[in-house]
Amino acid sequence: MELSDGNKIYRLTADLLMAIQNAEMVALADFGITPAIYEEIQEELERSGENVENLTMPPYAIAFQADRTGRIPLYSYETQADPQSRRVACQFWAEGLKTDLTLIADYKERQGEASLIFRLLETQ
Repeated sequence: MELSDGNKIYRLTADLLMAIQNAEMVALADFGITPAIYEEIQEELERSGENVENLTMPPYAIAFQADRTGRIPLYSYETQADPQSRRVACQFWAEGLKTDLTLIADYKERQGEASLIFRLLETQ
């Protein structure tokens, strides 16, 4: 992944997290999140036991580096379904520590415009 793509992915994922935390329905719609999907996100957060207000992005300095288990906190990879798209997996943090929550989204860049479309929030 190129540095500029990493910067864009990090920024867009942070924007998505902020929209979730603030229940900004107009902003969430830009990420492909409907009110029904937002309700499912809230249910997953409740099941995980994580407080949405405490969630943060992984620190940028280590976001793209593998930890001792080999997991990369913010990882993107090509998919066979759409060669113009990359799948993004972001492990959220809380209070300076990794959580078990991972956000999955699709990243696209067309004509210089980058977008991120939410797919899933899961507890791993």
